[in-house]
Amino acid sequence: MKTALIIGNGQIGSEIAAQLTEAGVAVRIATRSGGGSANNPAHVKADASDRTQLAEAAAGVDVIFACAHAPYDSRKWELILPRLDAAILDTAAELGVPVVFPESVYAFAGLDSPITESSPFAPVEDKGRIRQRLLEARSAHSATAASVIAGDLLGRTAEKWSSVVRMCITEPVSAGRRAMVPARTDVPHGITVIADHAAAMIQAAEDLTSVPTGTHQLRIAPASNPTLAEIADFTADALGQKHKRPISVPRWATRAIGAFERSFYELNQLAPIWYEPCVISPSDLAETVGTTDWREGVRQMLGAEASEVPAQQPR
Repeated sequence: MKTALIIGNGQIGSEIAAQLTEAGVAVRIATRSGGGSANNPAHVKADASDRTQLAEAAAGVDVIFACAHAPYDSRKWELILPRLDAAILDTAAELGVPVVFPESVYAFAGLDSPITESSPFAPVEDKGRIRQRLLEARSAHSATAASVIAGDLLGRTAEKWSSVVRMCITEPVSAGRRAMVPARTDVPHGITVIADHAAAMIQAAEDLTSVPTGTHQLRIAPASNPTLAEIADFTADALGQKHKRPISVPRWATRAIGAFERSFYELNQLAPIWYEPCVISPSDLAETVGTTDWREGVRQMLGAEASEVPAQQPR
């Protein structure tokens, strides 16, 4: 791999860009806002759902990493994601390059066993059913592709509104408050450090160079399965604070809040992930790229949060 197009520059796309750049790969980052300049030509303005713009952005690359997404609302996913995926897959097929997608566990939320690369689909709500249809469409498409499943994300690039661990645990504990989580805190919960997800996607792209054209692979990024209480306790330890038992918000409460706040409605619909064990099995990708201890991911997140606190202005 000498050149790569990364669609989206959020918590996953930015980490892939950093790792590829460090490895000497020429990286092109496509976003709707652009942001490129004479000093930063790697950023290009392109709407990935616009096939003409996408083809221009992807011209000459060896691989596409499709990291764009939509707001956390199943109604918007239904409108945006199938069309976006189709444009990316068609472009990849036309250019003859592989494409790698990040993937969640949502299409497997109803399983009562650990999630593996051969697990059957088991969605329990609209987002999971949308994810299943996207995965099925990728498998049926002529493009060569991989989808890399990860657990809930934490790490240095974790975004406040995309990482439940950051929003509900590390940020409140950092502020001296008790963690409050819309989940049970005493059951194992699949966690992936973002740097591992990015490394797994890069490795998946390399692996696609040796498969037949039109292959779709479902892969699992490195993951571990701590309880959310363990994460809260470690966060307190890292900050030199006393342990405070995290508050587990009951499902009836998230259902009630969801009547007014869409993100809580969406979380409530995924109750099996949050109120029952959600275990992700180890995979061959974990053996290849390694697994970062989730505690290191927490440390990275705490460091990122500290750097975002504005310095006090002199009086």
